[in-house]
Amino acid sequence: MSQFHSIVSRRDFMKGLGLVGAGVGAAGAASPVFHDMDEMASSTTSLQHNPWWVKNVNEPTTPIDWNVLKPSRTAYVGTDMFGGVGHDVWKRSRAETQKRMIDYLKNEDPNWQPGPNLLGLKAASTDPQYPDFAGDIKDNALATGSALLTAGVFPMEVIMATGGKYMALTDRPEGWREVPYITQRGGTKWQGSPEEALKVVRAAARFYGFDDVQAIPVDEKFLKVMWGTKQMLVSHAPTKFEFGDVDDFVCTPKVMPTKVIIPNKCKWFLNFTCRQPGETTRHSQCTTQNAGQIYSYTNWIKTFKHVQDFLWGLGYISLDNIHGRFIPTGFTGTMCGAGELSRWSGILTPKYGNMTRVVHGVLTDLPLAETSPVDFGARKFCETCGICADSCPQGAIQQGEATWDARYAWENSGYLGWRNDLTLCNHCPVCQGVCPFNAFDKSGIHEIIKSTISTTSLFNGFFRSMDKTFHYGRKPAAEWWDDPNQPVWGMDTTV
Repeated sequence: MSQFHSIVSRRDFMKGLGLVGAGVGAAGAASPVFHDMDEMASSTTSLQHNPWWVKNVNEPTTPIDWNVLKPSRTAYVGTDMFGGVGHDVWKRSRAETQKRMIDYLKNEDPNWQPGPNLLGLKAASTDPQYPDFAGDIKDNALATGSALLTAGVFPMEVIMATGGKYMALTDRPEGWREVPYITQRGGTKWQGSPEEALKVVRAAARFYGFDDVQAIPVDEKFLKVMWGTKQMLVSHAPTKFEFGDVDDFVCTPKVMPTKVIIPNKCKWFLNFTCRQPGETTRHSQCTTQNAGQIYSYTNWIKTFKHVQDFLWGLGYISLDNIHGRFIPTGFTGTMCGAGELSRWSGILTPKYGNMTRVVHGVLTDLPLAETSPVDFGARKFCETCGICADSCPQGAIQQGEATWDARYAWENSGYLGWRNDLTLCNHCPVCQGVCPFNAFDKSGIHEIIKSTISTTSLFNGFFRSMDKTFHYGRKPAAEWWDDPNQPVWGMDTTV
């Protein structure tokens, strides 16, 4: 029998939890109870729009040693887009990496065949001897059809037509500002309370394509973590960041700047989460990319620029943190309550697990209501689970207990967590396809599971084994094409 299927029924699973026949009683026991309007208004759902079982906390579940972090730090400047994680530091040759990945895929699905290669696709291998693959010609076509504006990069013809002056949508970190400033158009900037501002921006961001929206102040802790110098992903050039007494961002040069002066009035960081098509990712059979991942890279940067121009339309300025331009996204996502820092070293969100392509944001001068870190049992679950580390074809995800140690110059110190070894990671992304939190929205039983996890870690090992028994994780690629009701943009928004 294929390893993708199971003979254990959902009813047997529910019986194991003692929930068969519980009916409305179980649901009632799992429902939140508010004693008055003030309690309801101060709940997690009022400001951050999380499920009821997500708790607001004063400090993140990831321990942080603030004494280790110093302001104006320099991110390691190296040879590749991640700031040092280039071919010169990879622990394996491209051939070894590809062989491990292909062996993994064939073991997972004996019917899988590499299909056409992905030479020419952005972020794929450029080595004709060891190219990337996306499997069947349909999967391959879905991936190549997603490639336009991947990572925001313009088509080569556009880059050449401008003599290389413009490379990507990320060239202008302050946004493209398609219209003059509000006062030049006969208006005045929008005014409202910080709570109203967060509500208004959330509505706009969701319209453009983001999901959850949070905000934190640019305080002492934020400045300790913020980079002073960081290498950019597209331009591969180190960029310096500093605050100054200026009215607007001073970018030098104006396009693809290597120095940015940030107005002192930018005292808020606005955070967004962007979902990734889950079923497409679960069904991907590829060596370094898949259509769901590629299409997310196409959409979220474009969405980002829409939000920046929306803020500009309100009369406020913003600086994008695309690709962690000036601050690690794991920090901002953790502190604002987008989710908890997890074993795969990224943010695990309450509603969609790690099936998010980004948790990024902007610096802005729009006053915003502060949101707080959250605890929904994710970190505790990661301590017990480890499915992503067990499944990683390259062995890049840290096994065992969380540590304080930063092994490489490009890794961050100062927090107790698990770090993804970027000298091994080939961006597959198997870890997203196997995470149990991505499957917990499959039926009503998983709402009960999540509420249990948020309260106690007693059953975490049991839930991990049940996820593996049901094989909620990765699926054969061919099955994705059999669903006649694929949701728009690959995501079911009824969840």
